[in-house]
Amino acid sequence: MLAIGALVAASSAQAAMPKGFFGVVPQRPLTLEDYERMGEAKVGTLRFELLWAHANPSPGAYDWTGPDHVVAEAARNGVRTLPFVYSTPSWVARDLDSHQCSEDACYPFGPKSKAARDAWADFLAAAVQRYGPDGSFWIENPTVPRRPIRAWQLWNEQNSPSFYKPKPDVKRFAKLLKAGDKAITKADRGAEIVMGGMFGTPLQGRKPALSAWKFLRKLYRVKGVKKAFDGVAPHPYAPKMKNVRAQVDLIRDEMKDAGDGNADLWITELGWASGGPPNPLNRGRAGQANRLKQAFKYFKKKRKKLNVRNVDWYSWRDNLIGDANLCAWCPHSGLVDEDLTEKPSLAAFTKFTGGN
Repeated sequence: MLAIGALVAASSAQAAMPKGFFGVVPQRPLTLEDYERMGEAKVGTLRFELLWAHANPSPGAYDWTGPDHVVAEAARNGVRTLPFVYSTPSWVARDLDSHQCSEDACYPFGPKSKAARDAWADFLAAAVQRYGPDGSFWIENPTVPRRPIRAWQLWNEQNSPSFYKPKPDVKRFAKLLKAGDKAITKADRGAEIVMGGMFGTPLQGRKPALSAWKFLRKLYRVKGVKKAFDGVAPHPYAPKMKNVRAQVDLIRDEMKDAGDGNADLWITELGWASGGPPNPLNRGRAGQANRLKQAFKYFKKKRKKLNVRNVDWYSWRDNLIGDANLCAWCPHSGLVDEDLTEKPSLAAFTKFTGGN
């Protein structure tokens, strides 16, 4: 009887976990086989890059081809989507904000002027009207299982000059958040706003980068900004779990100090590599799986105490094309090899999701 009770308790605990809790982030374009494999693994959330520059190539013109495909295939395979909206179109960066850049080099220049923020707001409103609860995408595609997007992540690693040029700017980012929140919640009153995920110590703490906790501290000092987001999103990369926990604690301390301790925590990137050149985040195949187990077990245990909404593993699939990666360990960060061969880390992942 005790054994049966333990099994029932374990089953109930698994059932209590939100369906979208454990997710993945791709680092390469996804194939139909990728989506099918995600469905089999019961991936809860697919965090994907919604490129403003691609979907809004000129004023008032929208091209939803790319995100349509992602949203449709994820929905067909039972996976929720969480977009992080990033990349400024060249017509906004050059014509409205007078930056000297071209095409993808304009991506990191967050909208600066009111005209640029208005363009940002217009795009976000259009995206909600496309993929939100009453979105045109669902009307045009009645055979696709209805999984409207209700959470929107605004920007990515805005505390790093790699993603926010010419350098991280807390006040300017606050304006970006406020404009985005207003546009999205006007189109969908029930939508959730998640601030861009913040890498703990970009440039290893060197200026002009800001640590995630210092950026957050400065952000909270901006009047009215707390009302502009529902979730804070750390990217607590670290060699060992104790360092991951330390980063999360620092973020939580800033939230509490600002009187925002009840805000949700979204871990929108976390991961280790299974191979490649020597690196503190390269733990080998067995080590990668072990780190995943440690991290997922920790966030599952602390889910209610820390208000954790989502934990996304970076990345879904290896990508060994050298010029396609942003970090030395990223190419081998996948749960599966380039040819979709399962790694030990995928087996570890599915023990948490109940997938195959």
